[in-house]
Amino acid sequence: MDTVSERVAEEIAWLHRIENGDKAALKLMYQRFAPRIFRFVMRMIKNEAIAEELVNDVMLEIWNNAAKFEGRSAASTWILGIARFRTLNAIRGKKIDTVELSQAPEAVDEQQDTSRGKSQEQLRNQLRETIARLSDEQREVVELTFFHGCSYKEVAEILRCPENTVKTRMYHAKAKLKPWLTHLGLAEAETGGLQ
Repeated sequence: MDTVSERVAEEIAWLHRIENGDKAALKLMYQRFAPRIFRFVMRMIKNEAIAEELVNDVMLEIWNNAAKFEGRSAASTWILGIARFRTLNAIRGKKIDTVELSQAPEAVDEQQDTSRGKSQEQLRNQLRETIARLSDEQREVVELTFFHGCSYKEVAEILRCPENTVKTRMYHAKAKLKPWLTHLGLAEAETGGLQ
């Protein structure tokens, strides 16, 4: 697809076709969204087998409930909302491993530039570990915004909360992330990407 609006229109058309029992449209939807849903779920539960199951559950729910899509948001927003609630149901009662800022491990020598000599993959892994230290609510907002490209309005729809709540969670997430990103040597990247 050439533009975002064409892609959005195509996804809505697929949902209408799925509503009418079109398995080919479901297959197209699966090809486009399964990897994205898997990454989203994995960030929440870190268990590949369960994540794969949840991707299938989400696709089954799309198949069974495509008629419930009202078009008030993008199809991707609706689908990620389904994925979030399916995942929360799967982990209900299970504590996600997070670390409060006050309990975070002590930083190594502050004089040392930790980003020098590290590969992009190493830095990405450190960034993922850093984001995992946020509270569940803050992590969801950061991941939906920066890893899934959702606007604050879309995040609010997915999380079913007011947009101002999303903004507040992002504000507090940035405040917690800043010292960790500085330690990783990513503070300059943070100022551009997490503003």
